[in-house]
Amino acid sequence: MSEIKLSPQLFDDVQQAVIQHDAEAGEDVGLLLQYLGAVTGYLLGSQQFERAHKDAFLKELSSFTQHVMDDTDKKMQPAPPSPPAGNSMGYWTPPAKG
Repeated sequence: MSEIKLSPQLFDDVQQAVIQHDAEAGEDVGLLLQYLGAVTGYLLGSQQFERAHKDAFLKELSSFTQHVMDDTDKKMQPAPPSPPAGNSMGYWTPPAKG
């Protein structure tokens, strides 16, 4: 696949285009994703490629989509809490008298 340039503006523009077509997609992320999937399927299906090439490309797109979702999901997870500073366990001995 070619290198692509992703940006928050691109994501927003695409979502807004779908919502402009069907306002319900603004409230239902599943519907929004169905539109995006249908656009992908339509564009790929309308190409003058051999069927085997279309199937291979769709499989590659699916793997790429999985990779982007996994990467984004990982970035959205809260960072694990930091361990407390210092050691709260141990032995205390009084200073030696001099």
